[in-house]
Amino acid sequence: MLGKFIKTLNYTGPNASIVHVEMGARDGKNAYVNVDSPFTALPVPLAGADWVQVDNRDALYSAVDLMELAVTARSTVWIAHDNRLPRPAWLTKQFQSAKQTITIAGHLMDLYQHDCANDESLTLGANTEDTSRKEGNLYLVFVSAEK
Repeated sequence: MLGKFIKTLNYTGPNASIVHVEMGARDGKNAYVNVDSPFTALPVPLAGADWVQVDNRDALYSAVDLMELAVTARSTVWIAHDNRLPRPAWLTKQFQSAKQTITIAGHLMDLYQHDCANDESLTLGANTEDTSRKEGNLYLVFVSAEK
């Protein structure tokens, strides 16, 4: 187990060597491994969650399997996706809008959720399918107890 809810993680981005799972999300902790990006006003469902602390320099890297993770039963996987970017197909197919937002590194990010009744593995793709984009935060993955 890498965290309380994340069992395994495989990350294929260019900065994979520094990407890792953090536990106990709370205000003041950095969202990204490479940038000053403290959480502020973290929504209640994300408080205490595991999260994948990614390198924001990988935000425009394209891969159909950027991240693969296995999570425990009775957990909820949350994605915070930069709302300046079009939502990728993998996100809209696997996740539902939580109708909540958080602000990370000065940018609004929409929250999406996927409830896992059983142990489950998920494959998450690129942050955006629009290769013309020049900026945007890389999505963040949180995993918490099922709500």
